[in-house]
Amino acid sequence: MIDFEQLKIDNVNLNEKIEERNEDIIKLKKKITNAVQVLTHLKQKLQFVQVENCSKKEKLKQIESVVAHKRDLLTRTKQTRDALRMDNTTLRHKGGLVSHTTLLRDFEERRDQNEMLQEQLIDLQNRHSSLILACDGLRKKLEQAKLVQS
Repeated sequence: MIDFEQLKIDNVNLNEKIEERNEDIIKLKKKITNAVQVLTHLKQKLQFVQVENCSKKEKLKQIESVVAHKRDLLTRTKQTRDALRMDNTTLRHKGGLVSHTTLLRDFEERRDQNEMLQEQLIDLQNRHSSLILACDGLRKKLEQAKLVQS
């Protein structure tokens, strides 16, 4: 009988162990279910992120294309600007007085002064001519008067 009692005790112990193992199995099944759900969620999220990534890559390609086009446009615009600057510099050098207002003003004042002096010169030359004629007329009268007196 001792064997039987021992077997009962062993049986109870084994049943408790089986129950514990069954509880462990249930816990592990729950963990596996949670892990599968997390994995499924991560796969869905991965697919979503991959689709989003592809769309963003396409958008990036478009933006890079626009940037490259605008960069080319900027380069051409800068070249045009530099050419216009050089033309402007050349025209300023060729323009002389036009670009320097103080020199232009001084030039105009001197030109006006020169014209005034030219007019004065002509007036003085005319006066000189008339004075020479008057002197010549007076000399002739003096000579005639001397001739008449002698």
